[in-house]
Amino acid sequence: MITIKVPCSSANIGPGFDVIGLALSLWLEIEVTTGDQASQSAPHNCRITYEGEGKDNVDLSPNRNLITQTALYVLRCHEMRDFPQPTHVHIKNPIPLGRGLGSSGAAVVAGVSLGNEVGKLGLSKSRLLDFCLMIERHPDNVAAALYGGFVGSYLKELNPEDMKRKEIPLAEVLPAPQGGEDTGLTPPIPPLDIGKHIRFPWASEIKCIAVIPDFEVPTSKARSVLPTTYDKADVIYNLQRVALLTTALGQSPPNAELIYDGMQDKVHQPYRKTLIPGLTEILRSVTPTSHPGLLGICLSGAGPTILALATDNFDQIASHLMQQFGKENINCRWELLQPAYDGLTVTHTDGIAGAEGMTYAEAGVSIDSGNELVRSIKSAVAATRRPGADAEIGGFGGALDLAAAGYTEPPILIQAIDGVGTKLKIAFAMDDYSSVGIDLVAMNVNDLVVQGAEPLTFMDYYACSKLNVADAVRFIEGVAEGCKQAGCALVGGETAEMPGMYQGKEFDAGGAATGALKKGQKVLPDKEAMREGDCLLALRSSGVHSNGFSLVRRIIDKRGLSYTDKAPWDNNTTVGASLLIPTVIYVKTLMPAIKQDLILGMAHITGGGLEDNIPRMLPKHLAAEIDVSTYTVPPVLKWLKQAGNISDREFARTWNTGLGMVLAVSDAKVDIVTKVLSDAGETPIRIGSLVKNSGDSVLLRKTEDWS
Repeated sequence: MITIKVPCSSANIGPGFDVIGLALSLWLEIEVTTGDQASQSAPHNCRITYEGEGKDNVDLSPNRNLITQTALYVLRCHEMRDFPQPTHVHIKNPIPLGRGLGSSGAAVVAGVSLGNEVGKLGLSKSRLLDFCLMIERHPDNVAAALYGGFVGSYLKELNPEDMKRKEIPLAEVLPAPQGGEDTGLTPPIPPLDIGKHIRFPWASEIKCIAVIPDFEVPTSKARSVLPTTYDKADVIYNLQRVALLTTALGQSPPNAELIYDGMQDKVHQPYRKTLIPGLTEILRSVTPTSHPGLLGICLSGAGPTILALATDNFDQIASHLMQQFGKENINCRWELLQPAYDGLTVTHTDGIAGAEGMTYAEAGVSIDSGNELVRSIKSAVAATRRPGADAEIGGFGGALDLAAAGYTEPPILIQAIDGVGTKLKIAFAMDDYSSVGIDLVAMNVNDLVVQGAEPLTFMDYYACSKLNVADAVRFIEGVAEGCKQAGCALVGGETAEMPGMYQGKEFDAGGAATGALKKGQKVLPDKEAMREGDCLLALRSSGVHSNGFSLVRRIIDKRGLSYTDKAPWDNNTTVGASLLIPTVIYVKTLMPAIKQDLILGMAHITGGGLEDNIPRMLPKHLAAEIDVSTYTVPPVLKWLKQAGNISDREFARTWNTGLGMVLAVSDAKVDIVTKVLSDAGETPIRIGSLVKNSGDSVLLRKTEDWS
């Protein structure tokens, strides 16, 4: 048995007339049995049975039913007059007919897939779209149903010969009875690439309330009321809104004002008010102010279904809209739907009795979502392009041309690998993943720069239970921003869906960076050149950075705080927002001093704090003596120390105490290093000096200031 599933769809969302489609979680399902004995004498070798919406009015003749009629068209384009084998097609259809939820688009996609499967044609999805568009000339519904998700689409301009094929009347494409028995025996084959599409991000918290009246509005009738020309101002009005809406619906948290305004329409919905009683009043009767949780509202497709987008309060919004229809003596029902990301799916029984064909998507891994993510992040990734690395993704690896990057002689390559750690837990709680992408880059490139290396490329790894494209896009856009701050190219990455390894929306992330030093340049630290009396300079941190968050979370929990509470150390922000301030990337401020050979060594203050990181840059005979009164501890760290009753030593071993980078500089070069760093935008602090090591590698003075 072959099982074909196609989601319903809503087209013309707000101002997106014949542009935008959204696949929704109501599926047309077809069970196909080939070699069916009971179908041997059926017309065209096909027997149809049906259950679901409109059962009494659905034509079960294979040359008149839209699904099998479409399949016959596909088969005849491949020189098969009828179904190759006796075939039983059992249709299960919960999609309301003629209500604006894409019932005909789903039927066309299902029919094209049916022809492809029974004919064993092996057509790609892009080629299936060509066949769909020969039947359903408007790409919004079929592209959404075929590919799944939130889709924008358009029809390509074709050459004159292809245009003739595209515009042949449907009576000559489908084997319709009005054309006679031989109609469609040698139908026109679709041109290649009739339509193009792109999937937009969709914020996971947005759900769709479909309020479905108990009457139909045929598409032909809905189109007949539309004018042949539109007012210029109305078209501009719609273009302005659709330009913003597709981005707004992918942002989290959603902006209700922007989405509500963005879904207003002057070229599609207003003309349908003569077909749908009370339409204008119904659409205006709910707003984000009157019904919290509502984001936007519009007519679904040709109507009469009303589609309301919301994050909460679903019952109340639906009840209100049904009451509004009730004033017009119209009964309704409603469904709470979600985007269907997989689009058309086909499974095959493997020949074992009772066994169903299995797919990767059914096991919890969506290849389509992975492809959608790659498409969604391409522009962000491309923005990190630099000489020597083109920052294009989608291949099997990232390339780096060292000569083009300015390294004409073999350089020394330096590599680093790291993750974000449990700071991600706070990102999950705040539903904010943009800054932790910057953290991931920072934890790697800062480790490169302390060795004197210029970061050149970066690669990331993102592992989750089920890929949420919108969340992953926000995270990787943060990674791209971090790469821009570091001047390195994001040349690739890996996304892994691993159901059972992770829970819910949680994910883990890692990254690896590659840097280089020109031939003859010393790898830092230069321990042999360090002397007693050399100066220690430091660069400030932005806060906690990316270490010690297991203790941070424990303190927050012990104090009974929520991450959405006002921060006790800063009344202008929340606990979570303050903790998510990203790690400072020091690359561009340090590289000028590094290239002038002004620095003896550097320590990136990460896990282990001052006590464990500074000794990594020192020779064994020297220690770092630091006067902690020379700088100010950030309020968040001071509060954490006090709230957790953290000892001075534990404080210095867990967090950065306010210093993100510590530099060892020859005493004779302190002034010039200070100037170079200041010119690059930093404000270096003189915190101490190198002394003889008498047992402790780091000597902290005046720690009483921390209390």
